[in-house]
Amino acid sequence: MAFSRYREVLRTPGIVRLVLLTLVARAPNGMSSLAILLLVSPRHGYGQAGVVVGVYVAAIGVFGPLSTRVGARLGLRRVLLTMAAGYFAAMVGLALAADGPYAAVLGCAVAAGVSQPPIVAIVRGLWPRLFPPEQVPVLYGLEATAQELVFVVGPALVALLAGLASARVAVLVTGALALAGTAGLVGSPLVTDPPVSPAGRRRVLGRRLAVLVGLGMTCSMAFNMVDIGVIAFMSGRHAGAASGVALSMWAVGSMVGGLFFGAARKAAGRRGVALSVLSVAGGLGLLAASPGRAGLVVVLFAGGAAIAPAFARLYGLVADGVPDSGTAEAFAWLGVGFLAGSSLGASAGGFTVELFGPRATFLLAAAVPAAYALTLLAVDAGRRSPAGAAGLAAAR
Repeated sequence: MAFSRYREVLRTPGIVRLVLLTLVARAPNGMSSLAILLLVSPRHGYGQAGVVVGVYVAAIGVFGPLSTRVGARLGLRRVLLTMAAGYFAAMVGLALAADGPYAAVLGCAVAAGVSQPPIVAIVRGLWPRLFPPEQVPVLYGLEATAQELVFVVGPALVALLAGLASARVAVLVTGALALAGTAGLVGSPLVTDPPVSPAGRRRVLGRRLAVLVGLGMTCSMAFNMVDIGVIAFMSGRHAGAASGVALSMWAVGSMVGGLFFGAARKAAGRRGVALSVLSVAGGLGLLAASPGRAGLVVVLFAGGAAIAPAFARLYGLVADGVPDSGTAEAFAWLGVGFLAGSSLGASAGGFTVELFGPRATFLLAAAVPAAYALTLLAVDAGRRSPAGAAGLAAAR
């Protein structure tokens, strides 16, 4: 059973503290997009606010693999602490620049994205070094499930801070949590520098990983389009705190699904991952039929149950066959896909909401990962068929 596997892993000394600290350190993943939208949209509108979020996550994606390599060379602790301090400073600048020129807002968003520490890639790279191979899939199931806590607590915390204080305070708290969590994380004796192996790095980068990165990118694009669609559906023209509660319920559904299925099932190969992504896309498409705000929250919860299991399988497939020296970088490249999709989705979602409304945005969001997953299934089916095998043999 999944729960017994979780208990076995969590008995390892120091792991519970490590997991909790990583959740605090990656608080920006669940807080920053909503906080920035709430901060920027009242003055500049959804379209330009979506672009700000887009350039922010694009900067994270561009510098993610580079920062993991720098951390391997100079030491993870030194690099993570430096980046976390820079991230906090950039978020302070963004909060102060919100009422100023749009160019200043964009500049601060880029600075924050460049300096955000690559916590997720580094932590996922730790698991194969800390646990035997038979327990690593359980860790990725735990990873996919636990991360949803960030997306449960994050939007709700942003909504609370924005409601009681202001969106500016929400942005500042986002930066402060990242700095505090990273400072605690680097103090753990379990955080060690990865082995450096150029040969292993060359084996990481290739067609197989590129396909998985693309799959992650389409999912991330869809999720960010849905984020903006949910905010518009719940709050109208100006983003409000109720949207944070709705987005939190989406993450609660994912967490529940992950608890029951994420660790109980191992990675099922590329076909299994593609089928899981299709189930996620189906849940996104159902959002368009929501009868109202309460109905939207219910559909978000139900559809979210497919997300964590799908990503647990994806993480297992990414790590499969990758040497220890390349695991962190493989996940950094997967993070590039996630963040590239987030950038595209945030920008596209802002404009599609303004042009077509939230319901059409939900349908367009669902179509993106569904089309990619169906293409993978068709390609794999063609390779398995006698005609496809004959074509491959002739091509050789």
